[in-house]
Amino acid sequence: MNIAIMRAFVQVRRVLLKQSDIKEQLKEIKDRLGEHDVKLNQIYDAMENLLDEKATQRKWEDRECIGFKK
Repeated sequence: MNIAIMRAFVQVRRVLLKQSDIKEQLKEIKDRLGEHDVKLNQIYDAMENLLDEKATQRKWEDRECIGFKK
């Protein structure tokens, strides 16, 4: 009976060690995703700025020219 109890404790220890590894891996993944979110937001902001600049240029090009005309 004592051997069975010891084997059960060994199994419990293995499960707990695996859980702690999984927790660490999940934490690392969460940190990486947070970094990726920040980088993606920076990319989206840059794209929006470029689109705004392009819209401004389009309005400038569509204006009616005054003065000397060819």
